[in-house]
Amino acid sequence: MNAFQIKLIAIITMIIDHMGLFFFPQLFWLRIIGRLSFPLFAWFIANGAYHTHNIKIYLFRLFLVSLLSQIPYLLANKLIDPTYNELNVLCTLFFGLVAIYCIQKESVTIGTIGTILCIIAAQLLQTDYGGFGVALVVVCYLFFNNFWKLVIAQFFVFFAQFLFFQRDVGGMVELFGLVSLIFISCYNNQPGPRTKYLFYLFYPLQYVVYYFLLLF
Repeated sequence: MNAFQIKLIAIITMIIDHMGLFFFPQLFWLRIIGRLSFPLFAWFIANGAYHTHNIKIYLFRLFLVSLLSQIPYLLANKLIDPTYNELNVLCTLFFGLVAIYCIQKESVTIGTIGTILCIIAAQLLQTDYGGFGVALVVVCYLFFNNFWKLVIAQFFVFFAQFLFFQRDVGGMVELFGLVSLIFISCYNNQPGPRTKYLFYLFYPLQYVVYYFLLLF
């Protein structure tokens, strides 16, 4: 599978997840399928960090889209939960990319401290997936070229999240995200059709659509 095909799977599973969240909360299996989406996007951040010609531009683009996405993200989520006040998942991916930027400095101290600070920042700022999400991005980058080490690292991150932070049904469901490794294992190192801005455009626009559908 090329990168474009895997990206389509990530987007489709995200849509399925959001259908369950916003419109069919009684269909819990939709949320289970949706657990595949974030690990795939975390892997794409690592993929992008390896292949980008300028990680600073990559960071800026991700930060800008995360800001633009926040208002429709909150508006849609507040319609189903008026107390909802988290930051969208692009903020989590941004902190993950910042951690990768620190790791690329080729200093163990800078990489370690930078990663820890990004995990703490995501947790304190209540980004979607929080520090767990940042850690997942980092392990995808560190073991991008060694699939079996990535499998072991992801198992460790997922089960650490379950054992220490979310020992409930929600935490158990999150473990289904490990199924995403099946698609990652099929990656053929080919980009496929160039769709650099597909997700950046789709992510905020979907929440605009959800918002108006929920209103009417």
